[in-house]
Amino acid sequence: MKRREFVKDLIVTSGAEFIGFSQANLGKKTHTISNSREVPLLPWGYVELDPEEAMKRGYLGFLVSECSAGCFLAITSLLREKKGYPYTLLPLPTFEEMVAARKAHKHLPLPMKYGHVGIEGYGTICGTLNGAACAIEWAVGPKLGKKIIRRLFRWYEETAFPTPLTNGYAVNHKFPVKGKWDKPLPSVRCNSVLCHVVVSKWCSLAGYASGSKQRSERCGRITADVARQAVILLNAALKGELEKVFPFKVSNETASCRTCHLKGKKFEQGNFSRGFIACESCHVEDIKAHVKAAPLPTAFGTNLGTWMGAAAIGTVAGIGAHLVATNIGRKGGNDER
Repeated sequence: MKRREFVKDLIVTSGAEFIGFSQANLGKKTHTISNSREVPLLPWGYVELDPEEAMKRGYLGFLVSECSAGCFLAITSLLREKKGYPYTLLPLPTFEEMVAARKAHKHLPLPMKYGHVGIEGYGTICGTLNGAACAIEWAVGPKLGKKIIRRLFRWYEETAFPTPLTNGYAVNHKFPVKGKWDKPLPSVRCNSVLCHVVVSKWCSLAGYASGSKQRSERCGRITADVARQAVILLNAALKGELEKVFPFKVSNETASCRTCHLKGKKFEQGNFSRGFIACESCHVEDIKAHVKAAPLPTAFGTNLGTWMGAAAIGTVAGIGAHLVATNIGRKGGNDER
């Protein structure tokens, strides 16, 4: 395309996108952004993918654009090749371009790049989960996506990373390109989905600094692990076997906590929290204090006073925890909005 034609098309497309957004007819299945191209509303659809190929691309994606973009690219680039439109509209490099970028030690400005290191280095949600979750919902929509994403997060909490599989791929040079370290790395279960927690815990137990090439390589292997697992869950959902492949069950501690602490309207009974994240990953001392019937402070420093005796807490938790843990995945809990 000639330079003049490119600039003209860019101006027309940008203007149409701005005007079209304000005037879009949401009753239609598409949203016009130019005179010659239409982008369908989500979801864009899914076809069965190869988990091992997603794993390889996740690793490569990490090396050229870090964790969040790596997972997003691993899934969407395969869907672009296997399914085609509308994934062909995504601004993604080809596999060959990614390999060339890695060999030249260049980073590429890929979608979801912002999610690295817990969103621009802030240490919140692990970028691999951020990128994978986005790709999942784009492919299957929010209703089914919710079930898959929750299982992916729970799997992440209870898995020791990097897994033997990605350790073996790196050591035996089976990934598309060479990484930053080709020796085995310690596998650690961090019981959290937060970048700050998992990196700090892994580094302290593995004996490597957070700025080391070993830590960076660890995150590359985890990007590969998460991309692979996301595709495994997507494939299972496509076949109607999601519950069979990975039944959703929160940790025992979380199940016990959720007998009282969940989204609800009864503040006095403990309805001032929500979510399925493993409670014990952050609230170790709070839980200990609670069991001892000591005053339990909230995250805002408000003392809620003495709650129950340890025996009463044990009774309530024992009765409800099993039901909570096994039914959340099936019924979706009560934290939808």
